[in-house]
Amino acid sequence: MEAEAEPGPGSSAAAAPSRPGVKEELMCPICYEPFREAVTLPCGHNFCKGCISRSWENQRQACPLCKESSSLEDLRVNRTLKNLVELILKEEGSQQGRGAALCPLHGEEPKFFCLEEKELACFSCQNSKQHEGHKMKTVQEAAVDFRAKLANMESSLRDKAKDFGTMRRSYESISRHNEVESERLERQVKWEFEKLHKFLWDEEQALLAQIREETGQKQDLIHGKMGQLAEASQALLNEATHLQADLKQDDVTFLMTHKNRKRRIACTAEEPDAVPSGMLLDVAKYLGSLQYNVWKKMLDTITAVPFCLDPNSAAGWLSVSEDLSSVSVCSYKTSVENPERFTSAPCVLGSRGFSEGFHTWEVDLGGLTSWRVGVSRPYTNSHGSFHHDSRTGFWYIYHLHSKDECRASNALRSEAARWNIQRIRVELDCTEGELSFYDADLQRHVYTFHEKFGGTVFPYFYVGNSQGSAEAKMLRICPLRVRVLEDVPT
Repeated sequence: MEAEAEPGPGSSAAAAPSRPGVKEELMCPICYEPFREAVTLPCGHNFCKGCISRSWENQRQACPLCKESSSLEDLRVNRTLKNLVELILKEEGSQQGRGAALCPLHGEEPKFFCLEEKELACFSCQNSKQHEGHKMKTVQEAAVDFRAKLANMESSLRDKAKDFGTMRRSYESISRHNEVESERLERQVKWEFEKLHKFLWDEEQALLAQIREETGQKQDLIHGKMGQLAEASQALLNEATHLQADLKQDDVTFLMTHKNRKRRIACTAEEPDAVPSGMLLDVAKYLGSLQYNVWKKMLDTITAVPFCLDPNSAAGWLSVSEDLSSVSVCSYKTSVENPERFTSAPCVLGSRGFSEGFHTWEVDLGGLTSWRVGVSRPYTNSHGSFHHDSRTGFWYIYHLHSKDECRASNALRSEAARWNIQRIRVELDCTEGELSFYDADLQRHVYTFHEKFGGTVFPYFYVGNSQGSAEAKMLRICPLRVRVLEDVPT
């Protein structure tokens, strides 16, 4: 770096032109700002430590200027350059502070603050054309006002910081919940697969036992036949030996025994029975569509529902079963705060949303006397609405304690049925915009909404307390009847 001429006393204006040249030499070639934690590469070029580290994250580690290879281990802190940067910036700050005390146009001490231009002004500025008609306050008055506003802003920022802290704690709570839930889910998934593995193991052992049983039966039969054939073969050999001896008899003796000999030969000369069919193992019985047949048997052991309940939406008063197909009221339990969860009423949503096509499901109310069944738009407790009806995106029929009739959630609270229903069939036609309810036991229509649902809707349930009953009633999603259709492809 070339040496700068040293300015004499009182020549601050003359020093100004030389300062930009010095300052340029103190700029990082990457960020074009004064060096921060200046480091020197082996090639001699200087950079901010943070800038050179970031520039090497996704590319070859080389000097950005001369392209000479380098590495993070080669970086050396340039303390001289660091101190020089701090000195220059400090001098500039002090000069700006002294200069800011006087009006830059008139060189007078500012006594006013222009509320229009948001800048200091001297007596000459106050009467100038530039500030003509502008509202002004004295420096002291303006400082008091802005300090008060700043104090309010400080308080507001602290309140906002508290809000951010609260939100951070919510995320921490969700993180802890997810860790515990992950472990529980892993155990549950393993248990469910263990049940499937056990079913397959039992089926395998049963099939192997059948194979062994058939093998034993047929082997016993075969060994019995082989024993009989061995005895008959030995009898024939004995008879052949006897005949050989008879051939050596004299003619008279030979002819005297010929009649009995002929009868004896006729009894031993029968043909052996042919091997009957079915002596081989029935391979097709065991291997034919083996996986498919086992799968069909598995269908009889499992329960399938059209959708499950979403525990992440269940209010703290509700307990969802492990298989997520039923829900009941329980004592309130604190749950992690999340926007999907109901907080003002004991409600829960189904896990599956519907936006097109026709869908149907049945709900067993389990003797509940206070309930709601229907659909709703995606729920979030952040919108602040505690009122659930068709105006806020909830369409359902409901029953209350001590009431005989069921009603609909429309604005008129129309009567839907004059009796309490025990099992409801819901039919949702998204294309036609119809939501129908039926008494599944009586096969009777109850009520139909004709609505434009405006996007995806989810099954919606409310489970009230069972008054006068010590045992909690349970609302249950009825399982599907699974049928396998076998057909030849055309």
